[in-house]
Amino acid sequence: MSGNDGKRGEPRVTIGRRDFFKVYAAAGVAVLQGCRRRDEEWIESPVRRSTALPGASVWRRSICGQCGAGCEIEVRTVDRLAKKIEGLPEGFVNAGGVCALGHSALQELYHPDRVTEPMRRGASGELEPVSWEEALESAATAIAAAPDATTVVAGAPPGPLLGLWRRFAASVGAQAPVHWQPADVVVEREAARLAFGEATRPAYDMARSDYVLSIGAPFLDGWRSAAHFAGAWAELTADRRGKLVQVEARHSLTAANADDWLPVRPGSEGFLARGVAGLLLGSGTVGEAERAAYETLYPEAPPDLAATAERCGIDANRIERLAAELSRAERPLVMVGGSALDGGNGVAAGAAGLALNALLGAVGREGGVFAGVDFGFEDRVAGDAEATVPPATLSDRLDGAGGSNVLVVSEADPLHGMPGFEAAFKGASTVIALSAFFDDTTLQADLVLPIQTDLERFQAVEPDPVRGIPALLIASPTVAPRSEARHPGDVALALAAAAGSALPWPGFQEAVEASLSDAFTATRADAEGAGALPALLITGALNARQFVRRTTDAGGLVGTAEMRRAPVRPAQVDGEGAPAGLPDPASMAASAAPAGVESFTLIPFESVKLGDGRGANRPWLQELPDPLSTVMWGSWAEVATEDADRLGIHGGDIVRLTGTAAEIDLPAIVLPTVRPGCVGVPVGGGHADYGRYARGRGVNVNALLSTDRHVAGVGAFARGGVRVRVERLRRPRRSERPVIYGRGLRQAEEIPVGWAPHDGGKA
Repeated sequence: MSGNDGKRGEPRVTIGRRDFFKVYAAAGVAVLQGCRRRDEEWIESPVRRSTALPGASVWRRSICGQCGAGCEIEVRTVDRLAKKIEGLPEGFVNAGGVCALGHSALQELYHPDRVTEPMRRGASGELEPVSWEEALESAATAIAAAPDATTVVAGAPPGPLLGLWRRFAASVGAQAPVHWQPADVVVEREAARLAFGEATRPAYDMARSDYVLSIGAPFLDGWRSAAHFAGAWAELTADRRGKLVQVEARHSLTAANADDWLPVRPGSEGFLARGVAGLLLGSGTVGEAERAAYETLYPEAPPDLAATAERCGIDANRIERLAAELSRAERPLVMVGGSALDGGNGVAAGAAGLALNALLGAVGREGGVFAGVDFGFEDRVAGDAEATVPPATLSDRLDGAGGSNVLVVSEADPLHGMPGFEAAFKGASTVIALSAFFDDTTLQADLVLPIQTDLERFQAVEPDPVRGIPALLIASPTVAPRSEARHPGDVALALAAAAGSALPWPGFQEAVEASLSDAFTATRADAEGAGALPALLITGALNARQFVRRTTDAGGLVGTAEMRRAPVRPAQVDGEGAPAGLPDPASMAASAAPAGVESFTLIPFESVKLGDGRGANRPWLQELPDPLSTVMWGSWAEVATEDADRLGIHGGDIVRLTGTAAEIDLPAIVLPTVRPGCVGVPVGGGHADYGRYARGRGVNVNALLSTDRHVAGVGAFARGGVRVRVERLRRPRRSERPVIYGRGLRQAEEIPVGWAPHDGGKA
């Protein structure tokens, strides 16, 4: 018999006398065992080990896979159902923090619109259910027919899973995979290569700095790991110890929380960095070694204060004060990212910002910048396979003529996220999508293979190098997989086997364990060998099997602070001498402006709610008010008060943004903090499908981006500096009014409520 004790979704179980004594005896044993164990040992990882009593809460360790940050989480489960997500207090990256996107992984798990079985497009043109065997056979046949014309698009974060996709592509004879990642990641690595000699994302020691100049990096808005940087920012500003200055055209959440905000003209961030360098060089506070290092990178004289102020649109006194404060700080730090890397001169702007650290002596010291390092497990799994290529190369892979191209897309949605990709997409004769949802790309696929969500799969991730310490994080599934979904790594292995190119592992977990064993063996043989694990991690009389077991049980392999190192110094970049100088950040090809009286600079940005769009199908995130505009359930355009008064735009009016290739209509939010001449629009909306909670909501700002604009020097789209015309259309109809927090919900009957196994309203 069962009843209800008043808590939603949790039935009360009534048991008989005999069963009562069985449960009572088991509970007594559990209590006695608990007296001998530490509390943290109750955090269970493998699903198969659960010995919890019915209705008891068990916290299981996992890894958030909603972005590439690699934040560690713990999931409260009851009767093997996930109920709540919290940040793991001792998490390597996040130290207990978790963002809204991470919390919403519960709704990803229990989403009613998940893909639950393999599907194939039939003669009618509709997707029809098929068995896994039929789906794999169809996919393998298409790949085997044209292996050299097959392209893999992998959205996996850096680590063993991405290495497996590289190995898969090489084994079937396909081209190097396309790694689906934000464009600024590609730009940041190239900027670091020019400034520091290493093409890795730098690690910033913000917590131990006393003055941080952030050039375009919205680290509180979801850039890299918001959970990590929020904690570092809290330490920086504790007791007014440090100061944060944000240089960014848009008034982001980071800018709103900074001690000082410099709203530069979009595209002038690198010019500002060079101008500040000129003031520092002339201040007499720069050491000779630091001066020499900087002038090695930039032999030409920097612009003067007047030219910098005019180009950046910032008062000269504010720039002068910034340089003076940097020169007086004991541990200054310059961070670069986000919008500073979005323009055509993104690489030059990023390198100019990073080079300021060399001038300030911040390279490799406490509170400064370090190299981004990892253990190299991606390469271990990949073997000799080619490295991945950036997303901007995808359109060139598909010739548009049709007939021979095969596209394998795993955990990515290029049709939604890549501007102008529709024409190239039609050139693929067969599209194979590995996805948990019918996103825009999956909806158009010929074969759909359902995959597990984060909480259902075995995970092995090399996290974003925000700390400068190498790590391989491992987590077992927290819940059993739903329906017929499989691990994407297992699907890749099954596809390779079906195509006649079987790889040496039966599953993804075995591939990870084999790479751990190989690394252990290599280190034992030669602690100084190339690619071997640091000897200090291999302690005791362990054999390879014991090492693998202990590593997986412990949740991975984490380095020590002693492994953090400075990047290569500028003078060591070239064995024959120093580089000839970095590109001029003042150079940028102007984008074509649409016809009209005046045009605005478009600033696409990722909101803390939807990220790049992956959170758009979850009502928790749609219902979450944007921190600055308080808009919910849709997209919006941020317009400056000055511009709105001139154009007759009022809050909520429908405005049209017209670019060179498309136009979009959306409600306007008038804000005094928007830089005049700019208009901000969040990315992530406007999905063709992606489930009932995303379908038809908002607009896709990527439609306004030009397909022929790239960041100079790398294969990345330049989404900054695009010019659009803004015009008021009309007052919104009732169905078009933006939902504003605190002003009542429109059409409440149309606003869906969240779902999940409820926990008395707390889940």
